[in-house]
Amino acid sequence: MAAAMRRRPSGAGLGQSAIIGQTGECSYLAHLGPVPRVPSTTPRALPLYAVRRRMNAHPPEAQAPANTWSASPSLSERVKRLRDEFFSFGSRDYFRNEVRPYGSGTRWDEVWSPYHWGVVPEAYVFFDSFRDSLLAAAETVPLPANFWDESLPLRRALFFQQVLQHRLPVKILDGELIVGSYFNTALSKTHTRAEARRWRRQVRRWRRNAQVLNELGVGNCGAVPGHLIPNYPRMLRLGFRGIAAELEEMRRKETDRGKQDVLRALLICCEAASAFADRYAEEAERLAERETDGKRRAELIETARICRKVPREPAETFHEALQALWFSHMLVMVAESYPGPGLSPGRIDQYLYPYYQGDLAAGRLDREKARELLQCYWLKHNYAYDYQGRV
Repeated sequence: MAAAMRRRPSGAGLGQSAIIGQTGECSYLAHLGPVPRVPSTTPRALPLYAVRRRMNAHPPEAQAPANTWSASPSLSERVKRLRDEFFSFGSRDYFRNEVRPYGSGTRWDEVWSPYHWGVVPEAYVFFDSFRDSLLAAAETVPLPANFWDESLPLRRALFFQQVLQHRLPVKILDGELIVGSYFNTALSKTHTRAEARRWRRQVRRWRRNAQVLNELGVGNCGAVPGHLIPNYPRMLRLGFRGIAAELEEMRRKETDRGKQDVLRALLICCEAASAFADRYAEEAERLAERETDGKRRAELIETARICRKVPREPAETFHEALQALWFSHMLVMVAESYPGPGLSPGRIDQYLYPYYQGDLAAGRLDREKARELLQCYWLKHNYAYDYQGRV
């Protein structure tokens, strides 16, 4: 394939815009840099080998590529280090938020939902491998007495509670101000044998239909979780204790057994979320006892205080609101067994502003500290992408 150069006026240099030809050659020549000046008597068209010969005779000065992923100079030293820690997935063997499967121990158990990934048709050929490998790796969760006598909503809630209170690891990274690390899960469907048979029939039907639609070019055939905005302002205003009080009032008035079970399941989840935060409070207290740096010890003690309070109780400060928001957000991802790129915190600029404004007015916070807290909060979201970090 030949490329040509447009003739320029005498003495004019030829740059990237002078290269004419098909895309492959244009992009290659443009990558090499500007062409050196040539006399006006140069023929209108030169063979590609001649262009390259001239360029090799006068190579452009080498330029170091810009580091697209370099940290902003405005980041604090703490946030820079936490940011670099996230990007060090390959060497971060002390913490990776990869998917953690938890099973019920039954022979018919399932921990993975293919329809959650139906928007990725190129992954269809791997679906069976994903299902089988996660199920084989699943940690069996001890179940409470009479577990299989309960309805499906209650079984799901009880299983979720067991995972949060006893199984999901608790990790506080050095220097972080917003805590809550492991949230990528693959939780058991907690089906009975009969429910599992029905579910598998439905999944097979969905896969056949999705395959046909994707071959027709329709695509996006999955029911992807996470594409929602939970009512986080209500959680911040009431805390899970306040939400539980409303649910309990609804349960007392409800006469339908199925609806009562759903309300009971929601109550269990409210308590599970609060107990999970208590585990982080205990970990912060443990680390504070061992910490030799006075400033970091004070931060850990404050973290423990906040985790004892939220999300169980209403948030009152900007730091409490951010921590309650992150706990709630990550627990939605735990419950859905999906890393949640589509899960949105909503208009945090609106519903967090009163906490920020109140702290500024009371002298509890300045703009720089608020910015650092926000940056620590946003860093936590990135860890959703540890889900398949080594796939």
